[in-house]
Amino acid sequence: MPPIRVLNKQMLAYAMIFPAMFFFVLYLVFPFFKSLQMSFYDYDGIGKLDHFIGLDNFAEGFKDQRFYQAMSNNLILMFAEMAVSMSIAFVLAYFLFRGVFAWKFFNVVLFLPYIIPLAVSAVIWSLIFEPTIGMLNNFLGLIGLKSWQQVWLGSPNTSLFSVILVWVWRTIPFNMLILLGSLLKIPKEMIEASKIDGCTGIKTVWHIILPMMLPTIMLLLIISIANDFRSFDIVWIMTQGGPIGSTEIASTLIYKIGFKENHYGYANAIAIMVFVIVTVLVGLVSLILRKINAKDVRVER
Repeated sequence: MPPIRVLNKQMLAYAMIFPAMFFFVLYLVFPFFKSLQMSFYDYDGIGKLDHFIGLDNFAEGFKDQRFYQAMSNNLILMFAEMAVSMSIAFVLAYFLFRGVFAWKFFNVVLFLPYIIPLAVSAVIWSLIFEPTIGMLNNFLGLIGLKSWQQVWLGSPNTSLFSVILVWVWRTIPFNMLILLGSLLKIPKEMIEASKIDGCTGIKTVWHIILPMMLPTIMLLLIISIANDFRSFDIVWIMTQGGPIGSTEIASTLIYKIGFKENHYGYANAIAIMVFVIVTVLVGLVSLILRKINAKDVRVER
């Protein structure tokens, strides 16, 4: 092919990706480096960046107990979502895959929690957990379990559990849909062959279905890590990180430090630290996923 035609094709390709790359740089790359720059300054949001303090903001973050509590809550939320939400989602996806009665209807109904806007879901659940007129406490009273009634969102003992419950409820539909898509790609001939060999029920799930779904599950874990560290809306609307920081997560802590305490430099340093932690977690899961895929390729050969 003549060099001019090759050059024209390359120019056309660059022209087509330019709009996407422009907004990617404008809204992601530039803010990231601006945040990184600000993290090296003692900045209150007014005037120019002129008080350079180096790594002091990062050193303060490693000493801040609020940061450790927020990260601990975030990790608890993440592992609860991975363990509980994905387990329930797999069971629901499996029953839909098996073709239970009216499975199409249930597929739509089970996906409704994900369709409802996150802010609306948080408000609804806040009303359900309300201690005096809330549906949960009233229901417990009706069935004779008044001793179980709690100030669900106002007590450090139950607030994090309540938020995790809502977040798990919210994430089940998405996980279920991805897992159902993966189940539908499994050749039915393979499952039928396993039945002929005497592998039925739990054995089929354990030895046939789960190994073939493992790459999808690992990919879903990567998505879950990213989403769990962005669960600002539901926590802020329900508890604003309280009481006494019991539901504080990384994003709410950064918001408070930056926009309420006006320590923008320190808030950006915390954001960079969280970014590094999330990147490491995603990198570890991606490495495991790559090894699984490489193993599958060797087996096929």
